Amino acid sequence: MLVLLLLSLLLQLCYLAVPVLHQFVSPVFVALLLGLSAAFVLPLCSVQPRELLASQLDKLAMLQQKALRFGIVLFAFSVDSELVLQTSPLALLQLAALVLLVLAAALWLGFKVFKLPKELVLLVSCGLSFCGTSAIFATWSVRKSDEATLTQSLAMVLLMGLLALLSYSVLMHAGVMPEDQLAWLIGSTAPEVSQAVAAGSQLGDAAPQAVIAKLFRVCLLVPFLLLLSFNNKNKEGFVFPWFVLGFIAVLGINLGLTVPVWFSQGALVLSQSCLIFAMLVTGLLTCWQDLKQCSGKVFGFAAVVMVLLFSFSYLFLPG
Repeated sequence: MLVLLLLSLLLQLCYLAVPVLHQFVSPVFVALLLGLSAAFVLPLCSVQPRELLASQLDKLAMLQQKALRFGIVLFAFSVDSELVLQTSPLALLQLAALVLLVLAAALWLGFKVFKLPKELVLLVSCGLSFCGTSAIFATWSVRKSDEATLTQSLAMVLLMGLLALLSYSVLMHAGVMPEDQLAWLIGSTAPEVSQAVAAGSQLGDAAPQAVIAKLFRVCLLVPFLLLLSFNNKNKEGFVFPWFVLGFIAVLGINLGLTVPVWFSQGALVLSQSCLIFAMLVTGLLTCWQDLKQCSGKVFGFAAVVMVLLFSFSYLFLPG
C-alpha cells in the first residue's frame, strides 16, 4: 500500500513541477492507465496483484472508495458556479428519460432476445444504466443472486467501461464534438464514476459537466433500488451514496459564498491526489481473469446495451 501511495505522490509532484503536462493528458487518467497496465502485465510474470496484496486487499479497496468519494466532493470546489447555473433542468430531465429508456430496453433485450438468466440481465442492465460496479453491488445486496452471476456482471461492466474509455479517447482526438457536448456524453455513458472523472478531466473547463451528468445518474439509482426492494422478499436494504450529497453541498457553498482562490486551488490539488490514488488502485485491482468466465451471448448483450446507451445519449445531447 505504501508503494501505491508513493507512486501517487510522485505522479502528482511531476504534474505540479511541470504544469504543461496537463495540456496533454490528465494525471488521473494516467494513473488509471498505469494501474490497468500493471494488472495486465504482472500476471504474465506469474504475479497476481490480488494475491500480492491479499493481506491488505479489503483495507486497500475501502481506502480506494474513500479516496474516490472524497476526491469527488473536493472536486466540486473547482466547479464554476456559472457552469452549474447554466445546466438546464431540461437536460437533467432528458438524462433521466435516457436512463429509464436504456434500462427498459436492456431488460427487454436480455429477457426476450438474448434469453439470459433474469438476475444476470438485471445486474448488467443496472450496472450500465446507472453507476457500474456500485449499482451492481447495490442491486445484488437487494436480490442476493449467486456469486457466479455477480462475477460475470462485474466482468462485463469492466469490459464495457474499458471500451467506453477507448471511445472517449478516439472522440477527443477526432475533434468531432464540442468539449461541452463530449463531457455530457461521457457523463451520460460512462459505467463508473471513476471513468467519468478520468475521461472528463481531459476536457479542461468542460470537465465538471461530465461529473454532474454522471452523479445525476448515480442519484437515479436510489429510487430504482427503493422500488426493487419493495418488490423483493429479501429486504436487506442498500448503501446510500452519501458522497453525492456532499458533492451537492459543496456546489451549494460555491453558489452562495465566494471561496478564496487559494482555498479552491488547494482543494483541487488534494482532490486530484485522492483521485490519482483511487484510479491507480482501481486499475491494479482489475481482474482480467473474470472476463474468461463470460459467454459470447453475455458479451453480445452487454455490447448491444452499450451501443444503445451511446446512441440514445447522442440523441439526447443538450444544445
